[in-house]
Amino acid sequence: MIKGFETITADLSNDELQMAQGIIKGLKGKQGKDMAITGAKICDAMGLSGPRLRKIINHIRINNLLPGLCSTSNGYFIATSIDEMNDYIISLKQRIKAQVDVLNALEQQTIMFGGTGQTTLFE
Repeated sequence: MIKGFETITADLSNDELQMAQGIIKGLKGKQGKDMAITGAKICDAMGLSGPRLRKIINHIRINNLLPGLCSTSNGYFIATSIDEMNDYIISLKQRIKAQVDVLNALEQQTIMFGGTGQTTLFE
C-alpha cells in the first residue's frame, strides 16, 4: 500500500484476482496499439474504479501473466513488435524520471520545514 492512498492501493481482493483473469482474457484480443482499449471501457465493463484497474494491471504485469501488456493514452494493448515494447518502455522511463524530479525537488524543500534537504531515491 502507498502512504496516503491506502484504500485505492490495498492488496487485491479475491474478487479482483478473479477479475484479473477476465481482464487478461479480454486483453489477449487487443493485439497492437491500434487495437487498444481504454481503461474507462474496462472499468465500465468490470465495475472497477480507475485506481483498482491500474492495481490489477500492475499485478498482471509484474507477475508476467500477459507478456507485452503495454499502454498509451489510447488504452491498453498487447505489443506485437519490439518497437511497440520499446516505445512503452521509453514512455515508462520518462514518467519515472518526471516523478523522481518531483521527489528530488520536494526533498530539497524540506529545508523550509527544518529538514536536511537530503535527496534519497526511495525509502
